[in-house]
Formats: sequence, structure tokens, C-alpha cells
Amino acid sequence: MDIKSKLSEIKTFLSISEKKFDLDKVIYEFPDEIRLPLLDKVSNFITNFNMFKNIKPFMNSVYICVKKTLEIKADIQDYEELLIKNSLMRFIQEYIAYSNLSQKEEVLNFLSQSLEKLQLQPLIINLGLLLKPMYSDQDYLDKIKDYEEIEVTYILNDENELKIKKEIDRWLKSQEISIDHQDDLKNLLIAEYEELASKYNLSKGSKAFDKLLKEVNEMLAMKLTVLSLMDSMEDSFEPVPINK
Repeated sequence: MDIKSKLSEIKTFLSISEKKFDLDKVIYEFPDEIRLPLLDKVSNFITNFNMFKNIKPFMNSVYICVKKTLEIKADIQDYEELLIKNSLMRFIQEYIAYSNLSQKEEVLNFLSQSLEKLQLQPLIINLGLLLKPMYSDQDYLDKIKDYEEIEVTYILNDENELKIKKEIDRWLKSQEISIDHQDDLKNLLIAEYEELASKYNLSKGSKAFDKLLKEVNEMLAMKLTVLSLMDSMEDSFEPVPINK
């Protein structure tokens, strides 16, 4: 199969309109010899979502994950893992944002404990079933329709808080995230946050400062949770059901 045919196959599976589908622009930035193998990885990845292919908002999120992942420059053998990590990150964070949960740390712990024994396909099925009501809520979909990035969780922040969270997000992406060094990462994160808070005139010890500090700590917790899930997927276990 040639590249155009493979792109068409992916577009059809994900039900992305011709106007919105621009994966070709991303794939043609790669050398000729890896374009088709990379698209094969994408095709294999998205087939895990076959059960939900009729839920267009869900497929749109999958497409965004694919596109954003391919925009990351990496060795071709790393993209399979990157696709999984980025999709888990987005879907778990979307669920937490949608549910407007106040005890996010507890939810992250619950998700990691509930999902740590799942292999990829049952993990996606369980997450998909958890997310299905969210993708059927038109009010929520209208609210986030212009937000393609994982930044959907930032919508309720004011302008300066949004800027801080975006800068923290960029900072986290520049770090080597490791469960073994999570305490060091937390300390570095706090120092980075305090510097940004000062930059944007957010008073240390204020209610807004403490609230946003909790949220940026959750951003790191999210990455550590996904990393933990990825590490656990190397073993084979029976699926653990998700309790709603």
C-alpha cells in the first residue's frame, strides 16, 4: 500500500473530514524510507480503538494524539510507545477535567491501581467505556471544541494562571521524567513554579498561589502515573475492571 492509500485508510477509520485531516503535512516531514513504516505503526495503534470508531469526538481525540505525537522528533522505534503514552495522558486528563473532580490525586492513584494490570487493548477498552459518557455530552464538547491540546484542563484558569500552566507544561516536557527521581522532580517543579508565580505577580501563600501549586503538582503526577502504567504493561495479567 502506498502512502496516500495508507493516509486515506487512517482518515476513514478515524472519521476525520477532508478539511481537518492534515496528517500528510506531518508525515511528509519524515524521510521517504520511514514514512510508510511510521504510518503502519499509526494504523496498528488506532485499530485498538475499533470498539469506539462510531463515536466521532473520541476518534477526533485519537487523531489529535496521533498528530501531536508525530510532531515529536524521535527514532521510529519509539513512536509506538509515544503514541500509547500520549493517548493515556490525554484521555485520563480529559476524564479528570470533565468530571471536575476535586480529589484529583486520589483519582490518579485509583486509576494507576485499577489499570496497572491491563495490557494495551483492554486498557483502551476500559478507558473508552469510562470516557464514553463524556463524548456524548454535547455541552462539554461545545466547551472544548477549540482546544486541541491537552490544555482542555486549563479552560477555567484566568489568563496569568493559564500562562503559568503552559510554561510548566513546557518545562515538564524538557525534563527526564523518572519514577525513581520523582522527589527531586517535585522539588525542581516547586522552584520553577515559585519563579513563574513571582514573574506573573502571584503572591506566595495566597489562595490562588496554593490552588495553582496543587494543580501543577497534579500535572507532574499525571506524567508519573502514565509512566507507571507504561512500565506495568510489560507483564501479562488479566484485565482489572474500572469502577465508576
